[in-house]
Amino acid sequence: MSVVIISSDRYHKGREIAQKTSEALDYALLDREILETVASKYNIPEERLRKSLDEVPSLLGVSSKMRALYLAYIEEATLAGLSGDRVVCHGLVAHLYVLGVSHVLKVRILADPKEVLRETASREGLSEEKAAKLIKRQALERQRWSRGAYRQDETGASLYDMVISLSQIEAEKAVKTIVEMAGYRKFKPMTYSIKCIKDKELATKVRATLMSYYPDVRVRADGTTVVVETNALKREKRKRTEKIKELAGRIPGVDYVEVHVVHDLLRPAAESFR
Repeated sequence: MSVVIISSDRYHKGREIAQKTSEALDYALLDREILETVASKYNIPEERLRKSLDEVPSLLGVSSKMRALYLAYIEEATLAGLSGDRVVCHGLVAHLYVLGVSHVLKVRILADPKEVLRETASREGLSEEKAAKLIKRQALERQRWSRGAYRQDETGASLYDMVISLSQIEAEKAVKTIVEMAGYRKFKPMTYSIKCIKDKELATKVRATLMSYYPDVRVRADGTTVVVETNALKREKRKRTEKIKELAGRIPGVDYVEVHVVHDLLRPAAESFR
């Protein structure tokens, strides 16, 4: 069966539709409840994981380096949940890292702008004019977040198979439409699409393990073979390669590790000025 990933410009509205869709399909719901498990596994405050999903890096908040690490941990847990199919996923930005997996139906929900304006003005105690400015600023911040974290603008329609605006369509009708589309033959799992998501799952497990040591690593998997790319000085190449192979080789499902070291020419120059 297919996997459904629901993204929304308003978390609670997306959560509501994801819940109803999972019930209608009799699928499991994968949402931010998994952050508790991730926090426990890696001994990280759950609030920091939530901030990494919602906020751009800052001096007082989560740094860019730590955000990348936390997101890798969240991806690891999310892809493990998605690999079993019959899942509706929401709130974990999975639509940005499952591109290319054909049995995943990616849906974008757009809340009614008038309703959002009224709710924001009431919640924040603002005039509608000031509330509109706040909403616009929040939307720009979210674009900054998605571009910084995944080099993708999550507001782009091309990332989704379906975009539903709640301005004219009721939530119940949106759920019915998603359920019907989930049964479309092109979203049925095939051998290749299942392999794609399994490869992504394994690559993310390896990356989550390596990032504590080498934050710049890039990982891809093909079956039981893992290819790791990293930047390093020439004198570090051998030691780093051995360490990466040792760490990655311990992960279940990995039979062979290939490491490509890109010589970083900027670091020696920077060190010469110290």
